[in-house]
Amino acid sequence: MAFDTTPTHAETQGKILNINWALLAKRLRTRGRQLFTSARHRAAQTEYIPPSWMTRLRLTWFRLGLIAIAAFVITQKQIDFTVSVGAPATETDGVASDTETNSTFSLIPGVSAPASAPKKLWSVADYDRTAVLAYIERFERVARTEAEKFAIPAPAKMAMAIVESQAGGSMEARENNNHFPMSTSATRYDNAWTSWRAHSQLMERRFPELAHESVNYQQYIEALVRTGYSRDPQYGQKLNAVIEAYDLADL
Repeated sequence: MAFDTTPTHAETQGKILNINWALLAKRLRTRGRQLFTSARHRAAQTEYIPPSWMTRLRLTWFRLGLIAIAAFVITQKQIDFTVSVGAPATETDGVASDTETNSTFSLIPGVSAPASAPKKLWSVADYDRTAVLAYIERFERVARTEAEKFAIPAPAKMAMAIVESQAGGSMEARENNNHFPMSTSATRYDNAWTSWRAHSQLMERRFPELAHESVNYQQYIEALVRTGYSRDPQYGQKLNAVIEAYDLADL
């Protein structure tokens, strides 16, 4: 009687290998805790022996940390002091120099920045009265002529010229004959009269409404300020102060 010893594949091929992931994770956690406990026990049983040079100098890690912090602070102070004192001095304008000085001193611990000098307020009394009167006498007829041709009140025109050219004493007026640099900057004229005329033409072209919205110099100055002609917030006040100080209202 013969027996068939060939394995039957029908049953084995239908089976699926199942893995119990929860049990596997539990065993991994248990094994991890065992390793951690063993390592911690070994570390506790091991006695730390510092290097021989630390023993001779009686140093500990705490003292070494304090020494490192102290060295860092001293080094920073030396760097700040070198930046503020050892840098070469350069000549720049007043505003830039003050800003750099304040920034430099602010780097040094315990040293406050020096207080910058307050900006001097404008005053009509700062003008050289003799020079202003001479300027008025020189351009009085020109101001009246411009008023007739371009409807710019003579008091306002004269005050604008005095303020912008410093009564003819500014560098623009002396070197470029430019008496109205606020609106015609970087322009050179052959003579002062052409500067006055160019300014009147510019005002007529850029602000034609001024000739129609004002009947006196006060209204003209108020309207001029509203146009943004000058970035100086006190420009209108300066014009009125000059007119009052030098009796230009009846010009």
